[in-house]
Amino acid sequence: MKKIILTTLLIMLFSCSDKPSVYPWSSLSYEQVLNLNTDKIIFLDFYSDNWGACKRLEVETLNNREIIDFTNKYLLPIKLDAWNDSIGQKLFEQFNGYAIPLLVFLNGKGEELDRIVGYRDSDEFLSILNNILYNQDTFMSLSKKYEEGNNDPDIIDKLSIKSQERQDDILSKELYNFILDNKSSFDIKVFERAEYFFAKQELKNDNTKDIINFISNYKKSNNYTAAYMDLVRYYASKKDTLLEVNTFKELIKEVVESDLLIGSSLASFLNSYAWRMSELNTNLEDALKKSNESINLIETMDIEIQKRKPMLLDTKAEILWKMGNIEKAIIIINEAIELDSENQYYKDQKTKFENSKKGN
Repeated sequence: MKKIILTTLLIMLFSCSDKPSVYPWSSLSYEQVLNLNTDKIIFLDFYSDNWGACKRLEVETLNNREIIDFTNKYLLPIKLDAWNDSIGQKLFEQFNGYAIPLLVFLNGKGEELDRIVGYRDSDEFLSILNNILYNQDTFMSLSKKYEEGNNDPDIIDKLSIKSQERQDDILSKELYNFILDNKSSFDIKVFERAEYFFAKQELKNDNTKDIINFISNYKKSNNYTAAYMDLVRYYASKKDTLLEVNTFKELIKEVVESDLLIGSSLASFLNSYAWRMSELNTNLEDALKKSNESINLIETMDIEIQKRKPMLLDTKAEILWKMGNIEKAIIIINEAIELDSENQYYKDQKTKFENSKKGN
């Protein structure tokens, strides 16, 4: 028993494991927390167990001792499954969620202070938490200044980003029109973001011309890869597989040849391409090549990043299975299971492969 306790303490101290987080989640429901009229900041974490970025956030960020201490003092944290739980799904829609992890921070009255979309490392996360605590550069503080008539470019810039994170198209259009009308007052990157926003709006209206023009005109923009992926997803939504695949392949070529992404970002991107090709059951040879490249990249990185390797191995196994190489697929998924033995999804994958081998 002493040995087990010691081992557990070492895991908690050094955070070198994918064991469940020691983060102090509340057992209260969202409604119960609102009824408390608490002085603490309500923290809603919309997640899914099957999403890598959510797992990284919990294992790598929320396990940080400073963040745990901050939480105990100032936050009332609630974990909500955005995809597999009806209550979580409903609240995710209520807060205009579009990507996970989605982290929403509310005051005791249920008014939104700020939000974070996507993964953040512990340092950046702690910095944002302190801003929320002191209401600095939050959505609430910036929108209040704007409503009072403050059109300072820095405020407009920051608020435009936050309005997009909240999927507030009305406010975003107002802000980005102001940016376009006052181009000389803003950095070129802000102007490019405004152009990108309106190109995406046109894409919602089935007009691909503006997003294609943005891709052609702003190859050095921070939004270049995102715009390209928007076009890929648009073709996917229209079930135009040929255009989706060809556009994705063009983007992969651009990303690799122009070093638009490097390191773990490149590995994740290559893996996304490989997985999508496996879903479509097309270009499997190229998908397998890109999958191997992503795994090779991850293996050269630090131990924390290498924790993502099981997810990449799963992609490779899926591709091999689709190619009919069931024996090899089972070998690869076994590697993923060895690295993440608690992940039921990988075990289910293995069962799927084995059943197909038996002809089931």
